[in-house]
Amino acid sequence: MNNAKNRANAVSGGFTVIELLVVLGIMSLAIGVAVPSLLSWLPGLRLSSAARQVATDLQLARMRAISQNAATTVSFDVAGASYTFGTDSRNLGQLFPGITIASAPSNPTFTSRGTANAATITLSNGVSQKLICVKAVGRVTIKDSSCA
Repeated sequence: MNNAKNRANAVSGGFTVIELLVVLGIMSLAIGVAVPSLLSWLPGLRLSSAARQVATDLQLARMRAISQNAATTVSFDVAGASYTFGTDSRNLGQLFPGITIASAPSNPTFTSRGTANAATITLSNGVSQKLICVKAVGRVTIKDSSCA
């Protein structure tokens, strides 16, 4: 009788190889379905992140202009997908692969009072675009279609 109890305890002590294989199979199926979906979201996430980075840096340039009581210009390099403000610079192509500056007709300059010349910076990932709008009052916003 003691042998029967020992065998019962030995069998119920863990998972069988079949159970582990079934769990691994289910997990691999779930990963196989989820990964392509996540990969399709990456370009849009990169575009949104790049737009937030540019908008944040434009707001920083505005705050510097006010605090230093001097005009601050943010210079965009469309060919290099980069921009410079003061001593800082960002390379969007390196930080966010696949993102380009599609157009930046004028470089926004913030005055010591926080106002600016109106400008629109267009970021693109080849499929969609985001507009960073700088208004004359110095307000910086992110839009999907038009800055009007």
